[in-house]
Amino acid sequence: MRTSDPVVRNLRITQAYHDLSVALSGLFGVKNVSWCAHATWASKTAGGFIRKEEVPELLGHFLERADATTRGFSNQPRFQTQTLNLGFSLPTVGLQTVLTRTIERIADDIAHHIARGNVLVFAELGPLYVEMLARFGGGAPPEQDALNGLLARLRPGPVDQGGQELLIQAFTHYHQALHAQEPKARAELIFLANALVGFHEQARLQEAIVAALNAPFRDVFLQELSVSLGLRVSLRGASGQGPGLEVGVRALFEPLSRWFERLWRELSTRAFMRIELPDVALKLGEDIPALTAERDFPPELNTLTHPGLMALLARLDRTPNDTQGSAARDWGNLNDRMNYIVDLFRTRQQDRLLYDQPFTYLQVESFRQGRVPHGRL
Repeated sequence: MRTSDPVVRNLRITQAYHDLSVALSGLFGVKNVSWCAHATWASKTAGGFIRKEEVPELLGHFLERADATTRGFSNQPRFQTQTLNLGFSLPTVGLQTVLTRTIERIADDIAHHIARGNVLVFAELGPLYVEMLARFGGGAPPEQDALNGLLARLRPGPVDQGGQELLIQAFTHYHQALHAQEPKARAELIFLANALVGFHEQARLQEAIVAALNAPFRDVFLQELSVSLGLRVSLRGASGQGPGLEVGVRALFEPLSRWFERLWRELSTRAFMRIELPDVALKLGEDIPALTAERDFPPELNTLTHPGLMALLARLDRTPNDTQGSAARDWGNLNDRMNYIVDLFRTRQQDRLLYDQPFTYLQVESFRQGRVPHGRL
């Protein structure tokens, strides 16, 4: 992805995942989707955050909610006395401008972390799937030598130590799936492989996800406040001219800044905790909808028999064989994310909508030429 524009780069990554998922259906058949099909829509959702499409609406909700609290805060006699002693009034602060600049800076930071994670995962996994297509293609089920050649490029060991053991297991199961004669056995092996790739990917993304979720709203707000008042306040305390004034302003607005930070976490969590699929937007904080009124999962994955798959779900899924309880409580927690993701993968493994083209042909032509396309992305 040789482009410095994070928006164009994300569009190209998303399209590449789609192209890989379609190509992989030539190996595994169209019935069971690969991890790349899920990655297409996760990357497309990430693109909205990278483009900061949620910011205008999020800012409007934030300022609306903040207005009443700010007015109540500023009407307190103690606050009025302190601002008088410090030599300014609330209107001179330009609080709405301060909050707007704060949210814009935070949104830039979040977009950066998401874009970095998008590239990190694709750079590692995209070439692996390309190589799998090259080594496993050709019609006949691939020999062991084809698998060994693919695994030779992977590092043994746990992911938190730079290892790729989960990927070694995943691509071994993909290889086994191509040799499976029974449709149920193939479905379980592909689901197991997808879940292992997802586990590796999410572990690799842990730092970027936590950084995006834990945006330092309070500190950025106090920095922007100091700029508005012509002061210079560092994150570690006051510095520059007028240290007494700077410390006083920081102490005065500390309670309000903490309230703003709580409000930001509430509203941003609601905005960012979702994934866009071709037919529905799923809220990550709610249980994944059952596949139908009669069952949660496709028939071939309704009752599992593969020992390795059952062992993995015993580790990752709080409520095995049930989508109730799949809702994420804390997206910054790896186990909580995986509890949601394994149920998402299982319910949608045979959903052919995931093969849908994520962009129009004109949009694809545009971003392949390095331009951000027109229209809804």
